[in-house]
Amino acid sequence: MPALAVTLALPLSRSAWIGACAGAAVLFTLKDFRLFAVLPIVLAIGFIAAPAVVSQRFTSLFDPTDATRRDRVAMLREGAHMIAAHPLVGVGPNMVEAVYEQYRDPGAVQKVNPHLHNVPVQIAAERGIPALLAWLVFVVVLTRDLWRRFRSSENRVVTAAAIAAVAGMLAAGLLEYNFGDSEFLMLFLILITLPFTPTAPPRESGAAA
Repeated sequence: MPALAVTLALPLSRSAWIGACAGAAVLFTLKDFRLFAVLPIVLAIGFIAAPAVVSQRFTSLFDPTDATRRDRVAMLREGAHMIAAHPLVGVGPNMVEAVYEQYRDPGAVQKVNPHLHNVPVQIAAERGIPALLAWLVFVVVLTRDLWRRFRSSENRVVTAAAIAAVAGMLAAGLLEYNFGDSEFLMLFLILITLPFTPTAPPRESGAAA
């Protein structure tokens, strides 16, 4: 946990903070719903103890004049324009940056962005609404199967971690295109796959070593 706290604090990534809080909230809820009440206390202590640069970065989430927040709102509008213009196939894989200036919103801060900092909007703008629906089906089916596996008491710890990873991905993905980050995606796919790996059958007593 100390290493995780340092890793989360140093990059000053608000989307990572939101994802971590969502994942922790899910883990607390799965363990004991009453533990959910502990999370606000932990966050309050962390906010008070955090360096000024961290607390200022956090409070900028609620500042309507913050440049990065205004740029993200503009990107949502730009994504909506891209989707409206190309609803079936999108503007093309990895083409958002190439066509960004064509759809640039008057309220945008950056001249060009590599992506739209929102997973659902990015997928729909880049690959079309059918691709977004396919992704949503993947998330729903995955969550359903993980929940069933968790309730079956098989690999509950690993399964709980996978459910928390899904929650963290979805929450952070509202502010960042994390699903398109290869480092994040590989770790995410490993975490959600582990609960479904076969386990070795128990060895019979007296079996030869």
